Amino acid sequence: MDKARALCAMDAAMMREFSARTIRQLESHALFRLLLPVFRSFLEINLRKEIEKDRAAILRAAATRQAGGAPGPADVEALLQQAREVDQRFLREAAVFPVNIRIEYHELEPFRRRRAEMLLAAAHALFTRWETVPRFRAAVAAQYPRAEFEKLLHEIMRLYAAETRALSRSVRIPSLFSIARDSVSDTVYSVMTGVAGELAVELTRRVYRHVAEPRPG
Repeated sequence: MDKARALCAMDAAMMREFSARTIRQLESHALFRLLLPVFRSFLEINLRKEIEKDRAAILRAAATRQAGGAPGPADVEALLQQAREVDQRFLREAAVFPVNIRIEYHELEPFRRRRAEMLLAAAHALFTRWETVPRFRAAVAAQYPRAEFEKLLHEIMRLYAAETRALSRSVRIPSLFSIARDSVSDTVYSVMTGVAGELAVELTRRVYRHVAEPRPG
């Protein structure tokens, strides 16, 4: 499981960097200068939740590979159930905020499901490749053309942004302020997707910097 722990650590580092860059970008928006201390706390709690969910997906992919199988729909359903349990801890931590949060699963779960499917498939494929090459970067390059890996990272982060927007709209506030809430969540989503694109390019560059990609055919 050393490789699984290593991949979990890499995922957590990516997500923490993603969150930190998002917060720095939000600091330039006047609307967030007053909200940022509270919103930073909200994002940090949400980030811990997401890293825990990612870890569960990576470990499940490693376990299925070790057993000689491949992840399937049952694994995705199990991860979604685990995620709901993680949500309950998130709601307890978020109880310090002066709002009521009721998670609307019909809105956020499609993003969550797709992200779990992608993480399971990608982690399983990388563990398989990693058995025949000594280094993670070589395993990535053997599995994915550079542009495809960049797209994968971007989409994994974009789906997290989409789930975060759906979650922020689960905050129950007086209808008078719902337009402002939706404006905030849309701004956060826009910033997060921009950061996701930039970070995906940068991380891909780091991975492929010293690795020769296999030639097609």
